[in-house]
Amino acid sequence: MKAILRTCGGLALFGFLIFSATATADAIRAVQMDPEMLAGINLPPEEQFIPPEDVLAGTHQLRGEVLHYGDQLIMEVYEDEEATFRFGEPFHYDEFIMVLNGKLILTDADDMTQEFIAGDSLVIPKGFTGTWQMLGNYRELVVIEREAYEAAYGVEDE
Repeated sequence: MKAILRTCGGLALFGFLIFSATATADAIRAVQMDPEMLAGINLPPEEQFIPPEDVLAGTHQLRGEVLHYGDQLIMEVYEDEEATFRFGEPFHYDEFIMVLNGKLILTDADDMTQEFIAGDSLVIPKGFTGTWQMLGNYRELVVIEREAYEAAYGVEDE
């Protein structure tokens, strides 16, 4: 993955490119991530994946879009309202996150708290349990290894 930094009105914005093979063996082209989706413009409603009993505060009003479903990686943008969730079941895979808007507060099973704001990136490790609190209009870019995702959710190869 290669990140290209652009400035717009004094704010640093990241445009993410994923390199993937095309039909010819020697041609590799970049796939630009949709800047409107990264900015949260017109994100469609998504299926709610947090069980109601694990929503500790707020609501789960998820919006999002898959930006890239490649041979090795899946990239998605998610946006949600202020809420706090419990993750009692361990994460099934490592998940890279870049916070695009709002604030994320994670508290692990040992009661250690970490805070992340727009521009911060982190990895939620496989096996993580704890609470996930989102403040403001929270939006994130997520990168997951495709094989691990499909194994966790029983997705068949396309």
